[in-house]
Amino acid sequence: MIVPADSFVGRQRELEALHAAMVYALSGRGRIVMLAGEPGIGKTRTAQEFAEHASRHGAVVLWGRCHEEAGAPPYWPWVQIIRAILRASEAEALLRGLGADAGDMVDIVPEIGDRLPDLEPSVRLDDPAEARWRMFTSISRLVASLCTRQPVVILLDDLHWADAPSLRLLEFLAPELAESRLLLVGTYRQTELSRQHPLSDTLGGLARAPHVARIRLGGLSAEEVNEFIAAATARRPPAWLGSSLYAQTEGNPLFLREIVRFLVQQGVLGGDRATPLLALPSSVRTPEGVREVIGRRLNLLSVACNDMLALGAVIGHDFTSDVLMLAAQGQDLSDALDEALSAHIIEETADGHYEFTHNLIRMTLYDELRPARRRQLHLAVGHALVVQHRGDVDAVLPELARHFHVAGDIERTIDYAIRAGQRADALLAFEDAAQSFQAALDAAEQCADPDEALRCRLLFLLGEAQRKAGDYRCALQTLLNAADAASAIGDHELFARVALAYGEAAWRSVKDAGTPPVNLLERAMRQLPETHAALRTQVAGALARALVWAGALIEARALGAQALTMARRLGDSASLATSLAYRSHFIWEPKDTEELLGYATEMLEAAEQAGSMEIAAVGYSWRLVLYLELGNIRAAEADLDALARVDARVRQRTYSIAMVGHQIMLALMRGELGEAERRISQAMKLQRNVSAPHDDQLSVMIFSLRREQGRLGEIQPILSSFLQQQAVTTMWLPGLALIQVELRQLDDARRTFERMSADDFANIPRDGRWYHCTVYLSEVCAALGDAARATMLYRMLQPAAGRNLVLGGGLVCSGSADRYLGLLATTMSHWTVAIGHFEKALEMNLKIGAHVPLAHTRHDYATMLLARGAPGDRDRAAALLQLSLESARALGMRALEERATARVAQLVPSQAATAGGSELTSREIEVLGLVTIGRSNADIAMVLEISLNTVATHVRNILAKTGCANRTEAAAYAMRRGLAPAHHQ
Repeated sequence: MIVPADSFVGRQRELEALHAAMVYALSGRGRIVMLAGEPGIGKTRTAQEFAEHASRHGAVVLWGRCHEEAGAPPYWPWVQIIRAILRASEAEALLRGLGADAGDMVDIVPEIGDRLPDLEPSVRLDDPAEARWRMFTSISRLVASLCTRQPVVILLDDLHWADAPSLRLLEFLAPELAESRLLLVGTYRQTELSRQHPLSDTLGGLARAPHVARIRLGGLSAEEVNEFIAAATARRPPAWLGSSLYAQTEGNPLFLREIVRFLVQQGVLGGDRATPLLALPSSVRTPEGVREVIGRRLNLLSVACNDMLALGAVIGHDFTSDVLMLAAQGQDLSDALDEALSAHIIEETADGHYEFTHNLIRMTLYDELRPARRRQLHLAVGHALVVQHRGDVDAVLPELARHFHVAGDIERTIDYAIRAGQRADALLAFEDAAQSFQAALDAAEQCADPDEALRCRLLFLLGEAQRKAGDYRCALQTLLNAADAASAIGDHELFARVALAYGEAAWRSVKDAGTPPVNLLERAMRQLPETHAALRTQVAGALARALVWAGALIEARALGAQALTMARRLGDSASLATSLAYRSHFIWEPKDTEELLGYATEMLEAAEQAGSMEIAAVGYSWRLVLYLELGNIRAAEADLDALARVDARVRQRTYSIAMVGHQIMLALMRGELGEAERRISQAMKLQRNVSAPHDDQLSVMIFSLRREQGRLGEIQPILSSFLQQQAVTTMWLPGLALIQVELRQLDDARRTFERMSADDFANIPRDGRWYHCTVYLSEVCAALGDAARATMLYRMLQPAAGRNLVLGGGLVCSGSADRYLGLLATTMSHWTVAIGHFEKALEMNLKIGAHVPLAHTRHDYATMLLARGAPGDRDRAAALLQLSLESARALGMRALEERATARVAQLVPSQAATAGGSELTSREIEVLGLVTIGRSNADIAMVLEISLNTVATHVRNILAKTGCANRTEAAAYAMRRGLAPAHHQ
């Protein structure tokens, strides 16, 4: 009896590498291993052998197979994996553990809804790219939950055929695997890849990760070829046969198997009746390729079997007997199926499908079909699928489009391709949607009498799909073509929608927008009839935002007000919420804050009425910044809590990053540097695969953290290199000057400062970077003692007096603006003005719990007092420096600690804060200062955010240490020792 020639031999080195990766995964250090090689080299077989080994050692093994045909559903390999998870006994517990996240996967795996009938539907997101990120996150959580129970092996086979959305999901999951008990093995044909192939980008991204390895499979050795033949024929082959087959096949297992099977079928190899061989038959000597060997094997089968196999090849890599019989118009094919199974051309799978033992066999059959016969069979298969799925063809829409396209049925091709694109879009498979819309567009342009309205619509759909997929360069060009087409046919409504889509793409990728979005949006506004009130409102708001980014701030404000008026007149809460959301992009002055606070509150009310949680997230994020600017820390914290609740339901990356960014801002402001470091790591994890603007936001926060930690020296080389390729109008040039000041590179700092101060600081961009630049430059100016420039900067910053400076829309809170005004006034030797600003800064920073700005303010105030040198200034400065130094040490502010230590060392130790040999603590001095200005214990508790009991304890300690009998004597003591606020001395 002959053993089928698919026994596993060789590959010990590769299996050992996979086993080593599995050992890492078992310890919680996940790995990704890619098996690459030419067709038939044994990638899948090696993966199967390893899967059996992993399963025997207690791992859950999940397979996801990619198909060559365009008709596979979006995310098909991952759908197979999730379905396999659902078959596990603990599946329901896993799903319920995900909570609302489970609902994010229902669209691609409807069975989840069947398992959890009480599952709440996910909140629908307006931004489809964010919806996809949320779905990816949910799948990541599902896999991670499974890994906590036992080790998991995921095998993705034939990744060279994977759809682009599946590859995007792989890229998303890859970083998460490094911290899990998961080994992911992918196989692909390296011969299939070009620079344009989507897998090439994926592999390039994965290659940068330390937990990713690639193994290239070569042919079997000569000895392994002998082992292969022995396993296939149940006897040891003569040495010359193994050498000959090795020379012809170069050890390719598929080629080797096909030749051996061919010889077995001819009766010249294997078995007791095999013909003794002295040499290989001439028919297989030096074959041109594996397809010729496959062809010879197929020639041994009956005509009916070959016809059946050809029909199966048209259907795809795998097929069901139902579709096969329908396409064959009821012809009985059972004998042909049995014959093909016996010859190992096809095999039956566990779910009752049939599949070709290797795709090269299917390709050989398909390529041999005459064009007319091929069209005929595709048409038959298309009709068979329609019959089989009558009433619900959604699952096979891409297949139907493919079959009718090859069959030459243009009308059906367009219909099914459009529907396939719309379904892919609904499933967040935007790359697949773009491919389907492109197919529909190509088919439409083949018509003898093209439908221009249809072509215009398809261009719009294609451009939107490209935009959602993040392919902004292609999207912008496609949408420009759609705009031209809409203009040519006079469809003003479609032109407006194209202009809106173009504006969204251009806003996210300014460098690729050759045509400014303002141009299209202005045309849309002129052309759109008044009857399209809601659409005109959207266009007006989008145009106002585009004008902001174009620097036309006056026009933007006027049009923004017009859009808001239109929305209010319309009486539609959704339009009103959207118009106000556009307004949040505007640059505002301190004088506008109260008015904008009203707008933000109105937006939240409109968003609630419209049921738009996304706009509510914008509103809370915007309003907390405004509250913090005004010093209402409790209201700001309440809005951050509300944003967290919205984020828990919406789970949208943009708002998750914003929420974490605000948390980082508050942690930095409060001096919780360890917490800020942890949150920054969280934000970096969230921002993977996000476009560049988030990179700048994180950079600002990292800069602020490293500055307080005294680690700016780590950043300087990177920033200097970056600035060599950037324009001068960037906040990072003032940042570089600040680094140079901190590192005492004053000559370099002066040169950098001169660049920014040219033409009275005309280079400072009048946008969201304005206060970033002004704040940094104020510190640099003070360090350089440039009184002339200080006058200009003071005038620029003076409108912010009495407010807090919240930079970058909530990235960094620099505390009270009066601190910087005090620095500039000090530089100009305006001592009384400086004292006024520093006192206000102390009060504001204390009020909002801004411990880092408070420590800096005390240091700067002390420096000013020492420079003035009036009576009592030295003692007051010593007390302030002592408080600043204590805070710096407690909070880990290494840079400030170093400066404060140096200044304290220059002073004769002050006795201002001592009595009877017992020093007051920094907190007691804060309480004493508040007692001196007449604050009650309840007031002090509220300002310092401590309990009444704690305040009472501090007051008792102060009286005991100072020897004072009551609060009045303590206040007098503070006045004598320079511990009272300056305007009470």
